[in-house]
Amino acid sequence: MKSCGIVTEYNPFHNGHIYHIQKSREMTDCEVLIAVMSGNFTQRGEPAVCDKYQRAEAALRNGVDIVIELPFICAVQNGSVFGAQSVSLLKKAGVSDIVFGSETGNLEELQEIASLPVNVDHLKERMHQGESYPKAYGLLADYIYPNDRLAVCYLRALEGSEITPHALPRSNDYNDTALSSLASASAVRKALLEGRDISEATPMEIPDPVFMKDLYPYLRRLLLLRKRETVQQYFLVNEGIEKLMHDAADRYDDYEAFLKACVSKRYTRSRIQRTALQILCENSKEEVKALEDPTYLRVLGFTPKGQEYLKEFKKKEKIITLFKEIPPSYKVLEERAMQLYASLYPEEKRKALLKRELMGPIRI
Repeated sequence: MKSCGIVTEYNPFHNGHIYHIQKSREMTDCEVLIAVMSGNFTQRGEPAVCDKYQRAEAALRNGVDIVIELPFICAVQNGSVFGAQSVSLLKKAGVSDIVFGSETGNLEELQEIASLPVNVDHLKERMHQGESYPKAYGLLADYIYPNDRLAVCYLRALEGSEITPHALPRSNDYNDTALSSLASASAVRKALLEGRDISEATPMEIPDPVFMKDLYPYLRRLLLLRKRETVQQYFLVNEGIEKLMHDAADRYDDYEAFLKACVSKRYTRSRIQRTALQILCENSKEEVKALEDPTYLRVLGFTPKGQEYLKEFKKKEKIITLFKEIPPSYKVLEERAMQLYASLYPEEKRKALLKRELMGPIRI
């Protein structure tokens, strides 16, 4: 069966994602659509507004056939790591095509940028610091939008493979916070934060959304109580970022004020948040350094068509459906992330989420 892959976060799943799914099927004429999805935490270093099983179910009910979880440690890193690991999983899943969203929709231009020796994760900051990438600057017109930046990461990861890439122009502005039938995920999250109705923009119901600010009391406590030498051992903590975060935590009891004090040309909001998650999970540099790239595909859910594909899949040893089957070095990191995410909810739901983690995939 011909399969197409997409890389997603669905934070939350909305009408624009339905459009992406429909166009991906149209553009590739695939029989099976496979989504690699971030788990309970996203690439920007934030908890997803609702848990991964809710988001996976929404995807399966709206056109995706298989949802594969991107491991936590791969999901909450910069675009290069996020993109490379997502594409790696789709390669293992045997897809022939990948469709990704793009602000420009110009595949040739994106491929040319991907061929340049430019670090797209820090391009904007470095240009403001005076570093010169003349050709890249001309192509990017001083700024590369988030989806195009990720698209470049996907294209670099696809080099040497037989997978065909497709760029799908965005149907809205990722910066637009106005709620509409094709609102961005940012707009939906803003509406949720403000307690507004989101039914116009998404088929999901999210009665109890969670946000990074909800984790700030835990983060502040850790930053203020842990010895600096201890915090320095955590993954992503380097260049004195722990002192910056400690001092900001000491000064502010409000999360946005803390972030404002930390963010600069050197450290983006996402960089601070990704580092904060590693501190909250107390993941050490040594643990992450010892990891090999994931060789497994953890399936969160599938449709009958997806199940048929999985049964025919030649590399069945790579497919896992239960938490206990995750390799030990990854399992310990996933367990910490799950415990952290579940702690955001009242006790009854916390226990339900932890129990759900041990069960099998969703079947639609």
